[in-house]
Amino acid sequence: MGTNETPLKLAYSTEARIPIETGPPSYRVINYDEISNIEGLKTNLELLDEVRDKAVKRMESYKEKTKLYFMKKTIIREYEAGNLVLRHTEASDPTNQVKLQPNWEDPYMVKEVLRLGTYKLSYLGGTEVPNTWHRTRLRKFYQ
Repeated sequence: MGTNETPLKLAYSTEARIPIETGPPSYRVINYDEISNIEGLKTNLELLDEVRDKAVKRMESYKEKTKLYFMKKTIIREYEAGNLVLRHTEASDPTNQVKLQPNWEDPYMVKEVLRLGTYKLSYLGGTEVPNTWHRTRLRKFYQ
């Protein structure tokens, strides 16, 4: 008996092996070349900027396609001065929400178009409504 024997070999007359060592070696293990591996890693590092650029372009393309898909389903409504509109009740008073309350308030008149999608409203009597209102919180009133 040698002095460098492990307890497992002394007890069972065999050396312990991990499961990877029990099967046949893989193609990669047999054909491993350290020099070509290091060269391949260097090449991958040199090409890293190109890979990142391609990924950014794919992400931009995906975002654009997604935007176009959802814009196809979106109806953008623009109002002109003098149009009658309904105002969303949640926008006018978010603290006073009751379950069975109507979602839209009385008709208002578009007094002025401040910029694309932003409007100044007035009551039908002519009194100006405070604040400006965005088109997402307005709906056309049909008589």
